[in-house]
Amino acid sequence: MSKYLGVINNLLSGSYISPFSKKSVSLPIDEIVIERSIENIKFKFTKNLLNKKNLVISGENSFKAFGEKVLKSLRNNNLDFDINILKKYESSQTFATNLSLSSKEYENIIVIGSGSLIDLCKFVSFKNNQNLIVFCSSLTAAATTSTVSLTNDGVKETIKSKIAQSIIIDLDNLRMAPLRLLRSALGDVLCRSTCQIDWLTSHLFLSTEYDETPFALQYEDERLLLDNSYKILEGDYDTLAALSRMTLLNGIAAIIIGSTHAGSMGEHLISHYIDMFMGEKHPGTLHGEQVAVTTLLLSKIQNQIINFSDTLVFKKLNITDNNFRELFGDKIFNQMYEQFKKKYFDGEKLDNLNNLLEKKWPEQKAILKKHLLPTESIEKALKNCGAPTNNVELRIPNNFYNLAIKNSFLLRDRFSYLDVAHYTMTLSDYFIKD
Repeated sequence: MSKYLGVINNLLSGSYISPFSKKSVSLPIDEIVIERSIENIKFKFTKNLLNKKNLVISGENSFKAFGEKVLKSLRNNNLDFDINILKKYESSQTFATNLSLSSKEYENIIVIGSGSLIDLCKFVSFKNNQNLIVFCSSLTAAATTSTVSLTNDGVKETIKSKIAQSIIIDLDNLRMAPLRLLRSALGDVLCRSTCQIDWLTSHLFLSTEYDETPFALQYEDERLLLDNSYKILEGDYDTLAALSRMTLLNGIAAIIIGSTHAGSMGEHLISHYIDMFMGEKHPGTLHGEQVAVTTLLLSKIQNQIINFSDTLVFKKLNITDNNFRELFGDKIFNQMYEQFKKKYFDGEKLDNLNNLLEKKWPEQKAILKKHLLPTESIEKALKNCGAPTNNVELRIPNNFYNLAIKNSFLLRDRFSYLDVAHYTMTLSDYFIKD
């Protein structure tokens, strides 16, 4: 058992029993390695790759940072392979399909990279029925999720993909990584509380499914990171290992519950809006940087409503297909509108919810408060390691950021506190003032 894997050891062995479902939780992943250095590690996956056609795929930056060390490790494990270093790539279904066609002659894909490239290789290996080995050049929940997020006609879609057979993290490599990437990783995982509150509220209001298991797996590492985020800057092995575990557990959550509800809720909707609609004016901010800032916003809304609303009454919203036509255009507006209607309260549905809130809101508040983190504790952890905490630091203008806050609840059927703020007519309280 690896000292740096923590509770992941139990998930890999199948010995973890959820205290909530009382069921054993295991992973369809053969091997996860988190070590100070992979240089002399004998990997489990190599026995299945010997004398096979193996392709290493990497981007230029990832290969420059981590490639030679990985190649040396693969050779030490007696593996033969071809290499494809991509000069440019994009997170689109078109690019992913073309990459799968050019890689179909291989039996195994070995990717050296981070979020978007790992997603592409998950798509490729699923399409071609290939085994997938992931060497993380930087931290990303994409390493463990069973889906990928790729654009189709400019709209991000979630697509089923391959789950990696092996996932490898080298802590010495992380210690040498640009601090911006580590800060981004922290920003991405500290959405645990906002995702949990959003999903639990959706369960209470809409009777959607809910399972605390994926969140409980993260509580211990989250506490460590909230208290010690500054140690990320120092290259502290234990803190980097905790960040690695929580990143992987964020993705493992999707395997456990069969969706991304435990790691992508209201905060991610705003980030998706930024990516989808900012176009050429996008400042090139990283996903985790954006999520850090949007998590603080969602946390602020959640804390305000849950802590200070003695009653909760939803007003009628006038949402029609025209809202979606204006935002998405003629081609996909109807598809997006039909998806949104799954969480839309109007007529009898709105009356029923308000009746429920009149009777149950104090009880529901008490349940939600158990999992609510003070916004200040998240903000302090981000600031202590130099991560961005507002849209100005992201170089996103106030007017566009306010549009993202206003319109992002239209992007998916995920019910979040963006919806709650809309229905309670309080959303404008959270707009950024010039």
